[in-house]
Amino acid sequence: MALSARTRLGPSEPLEVGGRGEISRAHGTTLVSSRSGPKRLALAALVLLAAVQAATGHGGQATPASDHLWLDAHGRPLPFQDHPAIQEAMRSARVVSRESIGQGVSGTEKLLLEKDETLFHAAFRTVDRRVRQPPPGPARRGTVLRDAAVFECAAYELSQLLGMGRVPPVVERRIGTQDGTVQIWLEETRSEFELREQEGLRPSDLDRWDLQRQIMYAFDSLIANFDRNEGNVMLDGSWNMWFIDHTRAFKQSSELRNRDMLTQCERGFWNALRELDEDMLRQRLEPYLGGRQISNLLTRRTRLIRHFQALIDEHGEDAVLFDLPPPGAQKADQND
Repeated sequence: MALSARTRLGPSEPLEVGGRGEISRAHGTTLVSSRSGPKRLALAALVLLAAVQAATGHGGQATPASDHLWLDAHGRPLPFQDHPAIQEAMRSARVVSRESIGQGVSGTEKLLLEKDETLFHAAFRTVDRRVRQPPPGPARRGTVLRDAAVFECAAYELSQLLGMGRVPPVVERRIGTQDGTVQIWLEETRSEFELREQEGLRPSDLDRWDLQRQIMYAFDSLIANFDRNEGNVMLDGSWNMWFIDHTRAFKQSSELRNRDMLTQCERGFWNALRELDEDMLRQRLEPYLGGRQISNLLTRRTRLIRHFQALIDEHGEDAVLFDLPPPGAQKADQND
């Protein structure tokens, strides 16, 4: 899906968004500046972080790390950037305030948390209910599905196992008398719906945009997520897609959704999907999913592999598998 109009933005050019400052981009990472005072510390922190990782040879975690720069409530880089550290902060941080954001059906609250004098935002979901879907035809009965905050944890774990890194870190946590999940807030991002509503905003690289949507289609088919919409696809300043709100995923179905939309597959996702260790998957997902849900997931995985393998056999590997280019690659090619 394309947005309403096209703008040509290079890797380090600013993207004006809704009069709330700028989302600028450098080296494929979201940086933030404000009309009231440029936050150039973000770039300095990114360079420092990259230097440390280059020197140590790793990014501090075994699971795939994204290139996203996580920001605090003031738009400054968080002192903890790797996923385990973010998760530990969300488990132990003091709750400063809670605010209902009034979006979606899961009753999400926006938290302001404090950890070692650092303030940062997170989303708190407590939904756990069963809802009846409308029947597909007049002669059929609607199906009952579970709408549960804990499924966000399962979506995150699976995203990490597959090397996607596009579901923000999330943990289970009790706040007061409520059990739920706490997920790090994606600062300085906008939903696809918000961007569509703002005239003049469109991905600068439509080919990369379409490839990211193929990743989304494959992931949603795998987790049986029928609730994907423009409100739960978030975009940062580099037009990287982030996927949130998976409380209605992992349905009791072994069928693949939208097979006709599954025309290509990201190469890393394809390799990880085929090499996924079943014992490891069960270990990571059993805290959040029932045995039948995991069995259905494994069946969908098999069917997804067969679907893409059939496309490869018919059209060739180069026509089906792709490597997602980094942000700004298209403009770099045009300048060569």
